[in-house]
Amino acid sequence: MISGEIVSKGVKYFEYRPAFLLILLVLSLMWLYADQNLVAPLLTTMAADRMIPGIRPDCNVTDPGRVIDACATTEFFYYAGLLGTIPTLSGILTTFVWGYLADKLSRRLLFALAVLVGEIPCFLTGFARSYYELLALRALTGIGINGSAPVARALVADVYSPEERGKGYAIYYFSTGLGILLGMVMAGIVVSMGMSWRTPFMLAAAPNFLLVPLFLLTVKEIKMGFAEPELRRLYESGLEYRYRINLREFKAALLTTTTLIFMYLQGIPGTLPWGGLSYWVPTYLQKQWGLNVAAVTVVIFVAGLGMIVGTVIAGLLTDRMLGKGYVNARLLIPFIGILIGAATTIALLSYPYPYGDSSLNALAPVIVMVLLGTIFIPFASPNVLAILSEVTLPEHRGTVFGIFNVTDYIGSAIAPLLAGALIASLGGMYQGLVATALFWIPCALLWLPAFRTYRRDKEKLRRILAERAQEEQR
Repeated sequence: MISGEIVSKGVKYFEYRPAFLLILLVLSLMWLYADQNLVAPLLTTMAADRMIPGIRPDCNVTDPGRVIDACATTEFFYYAGLLGTIPTLSGILTTFVWGYLADKLSRRLLFALAVLVGEIPCFLTGFARSYYELLALRALTGIGINGSAPVARALVADVYSPEERGKGYAIYYFSTGLGILLGMVMAGIVVSMGMSWRTPFMLAAAPNFLLVPLFLLTVKEIKMGFAEPELRRLYESGLEYRYRINLREFKAALLTTTTLIFMYLQGIPGTLPWGGLSYWVPTYLQKQWGLNVAAVTVVIFVAGLGMIVGTVIAGLLTDRMLGKGYVNARLLIPFIGILIGAATTIALLSYPYPYGDSSLNALAPVIVMVLLGTIFIPFASPNVLAILSEVTLPEHRGTVFGIFNVTDYIGSAIAPLLAGALIASLGGMYQGLVATALFWIPCALLWLPAFRTYRRDKEKLRRILAERAQEEQR
């Protein structure tokens, strides 16, 4: 079980074991997020199957590696972009509701519900009969994926202390990153074996139909804010933290916690490259570099591996630096990582790759560049969530993460469509993707004002929690 019961002052309370909770969260989120980027590596196969409008009907090319280049009209890029934009947009429209409910109801039950809401339409995607059925099912899947995010992030803050949240959120992003990587690799393998593009959607959804019941059977309810030092002592004394979200109080806290505003704003330009590049780069590698599906799968796998490693490094490194007294470590590490990531991405896109050569000798320098570059790109990921939790009251965190999902995913929602438009308007995939990568520059600049507000807002939260704990103990 996730908790053992301990008797203190004659009252039972739960002492949480974060590792067990995180194992189940990692597995559930991994398979849920395996769906998120399944479409990107399957675009060429879907085009060959005429599932996406914009393929000329008189074109007889059926080879997935050539069909877009030989048969796609300009409209294809917009229709294909919508398959990435609509799921994120549907999630944006509902994620605030999920976050608010996480501050009112059981976070454990809401997480299980969100996973199922995402996985059922994911499984049914394998049976879509038309583009518009496909689009509708992707929209429903987006509601579940984006709904799980604020709930899971609030759960991590409930079981990890402020000093260890870099590690906690690194594990969270490890699961989502591993899932996205798993989905893309699974799609590449299925396509290379000549199987239908429908199969990966069903394979990605199936495990959670077993994991969700296991989660509900083995994980007990998590006390809100249990990992905060002040509230843990309160729970240990047999008392309860009774505060729950009040929208008027939440609005006042939001407007007076300036660090939140900067964290929200940086996410908009910051996610444009994430969404646009991850969606279009597999097609870029096939069209511009002439790589076969197997070679593209290798490059994407290395990129995903680099981002997973970078996320873990960033979370552990900032926790360690905070322990040594570097109070702005959660700001400095992301700022450096974003700028290095932007530079290496543009360098990679500009690399003079020998067209059509999928040999290991040709791929070796690309693999090294991808691995080194992608380690830095996700340095912001665990730290921005840790910062949000460190300046926000426990009963506000679900809603705060819900709003963050909106601002963070606005960029992701429009990114596939925007990148497709940039490709079409700037005259090529290279120009469009470089322009997309440049959005990381304003993202990095928006981290700078937080250096003046982060420490103040964090100390304010500690004072409020200490005062509330004292009031409950009187």
